[in-house]
Amino acid sequence: MIRGAAGTGKSTLLSSLLVALSERSRRRTPGDVLGGTTVRILVNHAEMWRRYRDLAASQECLRKAQVLRPTSYINASDKRSALSGRQGGADIALVDEAHLLLTQPNPYTRFHAENQLSEIVRLSKVTVIAYDENQVLRLRSRWDEDVLDKALAGAWTTEIRLDDQHRMGASREIRGWVRSFALGGGPVTPPPPGDGHFEMKVFRNAGAMRDAVLARDVRGPSRLLSTYDYPYRLDGKDYFIEEEGLRIPWDRYQPQAASPWPQRPETVKEVGSVYTIQGMDLDWAGVILGPSNTLDGEGRLRPLPELYQDQAAFTGVARLKTQGMDADAIEHSRVCLLRNALMTLLTRPRKGLFLYAHDPRLLRALLPEE
Repeated sequence: MIRGAAGTGKSTLLSSLLVALSERSRRRTPGDVLGGTTVRILVNHAEMWRRYRDLAASQECLRKAQVLRPTSYINASDKRSALSGRQGGADIALVDEAHLLLTQPNPYTRFHAENQLSEIVRLSKVTVIAYDENQVLRLRSRWDEDVLDKALAGAWTTEIRLDDQHRMGASREIRGWVRSFALGGGPVTPPPPGDGHFEMKVFRNAGAMRDAVLARDVRGPSRLLSTYDYPYRLDGKDYFIEEEGLRIPWDRYQPQAASPWPQRPETVKEVGSVYTIQGMDLDWAGVILGPSNTLDGEGRLRPLPELYQDQAAFTGVARLKTQGMDADAIEHSRVCLLRNALMTLLTRPRKGLFLYAHDPRLLRALLPEE
């Protein structure tokens, strides 16, 4: 198990491991224990799935068929097991963003068991997972230590911890501020200033932030992102975010697009959600803190789940109640989802982070004193 916080390079390590294992698995020299093994990479995230398939297409030792969504892998492996009477999964299964695996049945995606990770472990000889419970975004994928321990019960495990920030070129002070801000570690203060390695700025006007992002895009991939606080549906229509000086569409749903969202040039004029950008890298990110982000009485960030537009994130409450979770614990879990989503957005950029807040009090708290 590879455990680390957002931005620690879990995906980079896992993709390198995939290439190395696949390269060796094709050898059949005497004494090579990996010769002839089957290797699969699994990810429950559409954009990351595309990214790994692109990687597979660019490597001689990989095939696109090695990159699967978890439910497809589980169902196909069970079918092979039933037909052959033998273990039908891979010798080695690499699971990226394992915190996105389902912990409840989901008939819509044809997953009918209780936990995707336990099914993958059951079907695979060796399972390697990249995991961070602080990037859980939906209740039906609710992970904590107890859920993880239950999913891995009976398996021999070893753990590699990644604690150093890999993506953001920001100072330790900025990285600490981002974590404290998103997770409510103290009263909101203006962020530390940037330096020659990382740009940090709060904007009074969302349109001005958009212009700054557009200007940076000629130097490296730069995009606007937003908390999921504005209406959006997967019906082929455009849905807009409107803030001071800004009217811009959400990312357009293009499931057949060949490239991931941040790699398509036209998306610089769109706004990405946490689902669009999770697991991806940018050089600069301009993040809109929407209406669900407010201040509590002590000046700390207070997420408001009732204003969060992605109400599908909270699907699964009834099942949690049947498992004995009380109302306070469920509300805490809902708030944690919003904090996790914000932390994921804020840790996407390598070279610069821009912020704008819809709530006037929050914006004033973020702006440096003049």
